[in-house]
Amino acid sequence: MLPSRTTSGPSPRRRFRAIAAAVAAAGALVAATLTAAPASAVTTGNGSLVYSPAAGTSFNPEGGRAAGTTYAKNIVLKNSGSANGTQLVTYDQLVLVNGVQVYPIYRSTDNGTSWTHVTDVVPSATFPTLTRTSQPFLFEVSQATGGLAAGTILLAGMIMPEDRSSSRLVVYKSTNQGTSWSYLSTIDTGGPATYDPSPTSTTSTVWEPSLAIDGQGGLVAYFSDERQKANGVLQAVSYRRSTDGGATWGAESNVSAPNNQSDRPGMITVTKLPDGRYLATFEVVNRPSPSKNTAPVYFKTSPDGLNWSPTTSIGTPITLANGRGIGSSPYVKWVPTGGPKGMVVVASKWSLDATGTIDGGQNFYVNYNLGDGPWERLPMAVTYDGPDAEGGTFSGFAQSIDYSVDGRTLYQATNVENLTTTYNDIRVGSIPLDAQQYEAEKAARTSDTSLVTDPDASNGSKVGNINLSTSSVTFTVHVPTAGSYTMNVRYDNGTGAASSHNVSVNGGTASSLSYPATVNWGRYAWAQKTVTLNAGTNTIAFTKGTSYAELDAIQLYQPSTALDPQFRITNRNSGKYLEIASASLADGAGAGQWGDTGNPCQIWNVHPVSNGLQLFNVNSGKLLEIPGAQTADGVRAGQWGPTGNATQVWAPATSGGWWTLTNANSGKPLEIAGSSTADGAFAQQRTADGTPTQQWRLLREGIQ
Repeated sequence: MLPSRTTSGPSPRRRFRAIAAAVAAAGALVAATLTAAPASAVTTGNGSLVYSPAAGTSFNPEGGRAAGTTYAKNIVLKNSGSANGTQLVTYDQLVLVNGVQVYPIYRSTDNGTSWTHVTDVVPSATFPTLTRTSQPFLFEVSQATGGLAAGTILLAGMIMPEDRSSSRLVVYKSTNQGTSWSYLSTIDTGGPATYDPSPTSTTSTVWEPSLAIDGQGGLVAYFSDERQKANGVLQAVSYRRSTDGGATWGAESNVSAPNNQSDRPGMITVTKLPDGRYLATFEVVNRPSPSKNTAPVYFKTSPDGLNWSPTTSIGTPITLANGRGIGSSPYVKWVPTGGPKGMVVVASKWSLDATGTIDGGQNFYVNYNLGDGPWERLPMAVTYDGPDAEGGTFSGFAQSIDYSVDGRTLYQATNVENLTTTYNDIRVGSIPLDAQQYEAEKAARTSDTSLVTDPDASNGSKVGNINLSTSSVTFTVHVPTAGSYTMNVRYDNGTGAASSHNVSVNGGTASSLSYPATVNWGRYAWAQKTVTLNAGTNTIAFTKGTSYAELDAIQLYQPSTALDPQFRITNRNSGKYLEIASASLADGAGAGQWGDTGNPCQIWNVHPVSNGLQLFNVNSGKLLEIPGAQTADGVRAGQWGPTGNATQVWAPATSGGWWTLTNANSGKPLEIAGSSTADGAFAQQRTADGTPTQQWRLLREGIQ
């Protein structure tokens, strides 16, 4: 549920409730054999177009500007045999089909490059008086549950009559990768679909269903419930559980039901973590205050997806270390790549400054420690008018994300404003999750360029004024092997026409890289180029080409080979970075700590092995170890080329967002000797004592 942006004071905020009709299963069952190509990123062009409503066709049941589409939802099939890798998309379509609304189903079998309309799910065929649809959610069953086989596709949504006098949460199923659908069941029913977030509200709607398989193998439907007001609960996020594959649903339980008559959690989605726990995200309307109401995103965890105690709690806000957050219509997904524990990725409509004020919104928020500790930013694949300040209407609202079968690509489905039709298109884009990212503000640049602070830029800054023949921005990059790399370039170009830079690698002949126009100078897009790099250190220089463009960041990856994630490793006690002293390349060089130098000797490739992690120093390419496989306290850590010995392996454990790195050979953790806070203090091993000097944080955003 979306509070609209206001520009001054405590004026009431609009709320968007798309009303949609229903689609009963269409057509005969058609068996389809779908072959998925290897996953790869489709980053340029602001993603690929799935659907664009024609001008004059959309409606808005609450008055004001028609949005065209909202609630884009996507899945990548992973439990469907030869169809794995196929992508499906649906959305809330604010266009009538034969007088009713439907849930359209689109399919891609080429990694999201092109899309085909497969069918429509028409709820009014089952419920003739319920002609309006809203709030779809797509889900692939990951394991057999009740009578549902793994690979069954479920579509949940809320349906209503024309006058919105009731609300019903329903589920449809498909056993042939979305080709045809049948009605499965009703999850719950509620009162009129009327939005009123005031403490005196009397509404009783059920909204916004989502699905998951719980820790005991049952199917769970999470949703928003306004029917608990007698208990002082303005709205709860709740669930019902099914043990018969969604045919029937058990008693209602709560995830978050604050009883202060003000906090209003909603739009819950849930993901399973690799340690068996579950993590839920939801917006909390009326925060940071009822007058400001920017719907910041909170999260809670559960051991099994069912027990969310205490249910009166709204959990923990999702924020960066500097207090910046996100708000409105979140969607959460754990992905298996990006760090030693994968990463939790959250998409939401807008970002918030530390006071809770809307301030842009073109980055995912990610966490590399299963929700513990501060969050970081990751640039979105597709950008849109998050604050609705550029001509959009509810663009980016209730979007979704999923990852490829191999875990290396993140796909984002969202609605993006079309300034020609004035409606929202549905677009799907993707980014590589194992890319090395380099920030333009950390590159070498000539004095005639400028550093520009921007909350939507990756790491909060970009480089502008690359305007003269003498202007240049030169990235120093480090890759493990020689070969061809794909380079994604995040840029903005508000000139209204295409611009370009000239790009040269290692001082060689420059070639042109074109940048199609972006909506304005604060709106980002991706350009792409193939570069040939040497093993080790390389330079990639950008100089002025035609017209003007600004640089935010570059990503390097190889479609055929996964790259290890790169992190800085920060000591909790000192706040300083683990490094190889003096940026030495020699075997036996010692490890220690130092303040930020920007040198790659403070960056580590984190490589998983069967019994822990190997830490390759980016500068030297050598492994962090305890020399001579010694087991005594006080032995200084250093670097050496790969030996295969367990002394070059570190077993990670985490608590409260902090990591302990224990040497696999000695069983002793890495620490800074004597709890020193001084530059140059040694890193060594010592018997575990739980002190902060033996605790570390892995940081990825803006490291290079």
